[in-house]
Amino acid sequence: MVTGSEAATPQMSILFVCTGNICRSPIGERVLTGLAGRAGVPVTSSSAGVGALNGQPIHPHASAVLVENGYDASGFESRYLRPPMLTEADLVLCMSREHRAAAQQMAPARWKRVFTLTEFAALCDLGPLPEIIAGRGRLDPNSDLLDIVDPMGRPREDFDRVFAEVEPKVEALVTWLAAPGAKRAGQSSAEQASATRAGRHATGESR
Repeated sequence: MVTGSEAATPQMSILFVCTGNICRSPIGERVLTGLAGRAGVPVTSSSAGVGALNGQPIHPHASAVLVENGYDASGFESRYLRPPMLTEADLVLCMSREHRAAAQQMAPARWKRVFTLTEFAALCDLGPLPEIIAGRGRLDPNSDLLDIVDPMGRPREDFDRVFAEVEPKVEALVTWLAAPGAKRAGQSSAEQASATRAGRHATGESR
């Protein structure tokens, strides 16, 4: 179970992305809000969809599964994904490889901070965000195991399945957020060493 951290990191903005922004990504958004709030971890959680209509309510099955598991589903309205949302987010977590590709194409300068949720959860033990970015090659980027299947048009049981996939991954995310150390700023250890060498070279310093 996630617990609060005295060394809370600066508040991060995390954006979940799916297709219509009424099923999968709202579940991710509201689970993160709930778990982070209970853990005392500062975070801004939001969501959007690559094919969403603005202002739509959350799907009734998605709402039900959230409420039945102790999360708030009230007041939700869908949003169409736009480039500023991606550039303003510290981390973008997509429900499928298709959404990841769309987000990276929409904001190419931010591609390194765009993952599938499954992908990021599998890598978050690597440490701060720069280390995770550097280590993303450990996973096959084309594996269908990185996708959380869309439950739209399917029975309630499929929404339960989505929730069962999303919650532990978001719990891993909150544990990562609560760990000491900067998550947004900084460089990987290899990048730090390279920058140090470059600085010494520029100033004529040697060892």
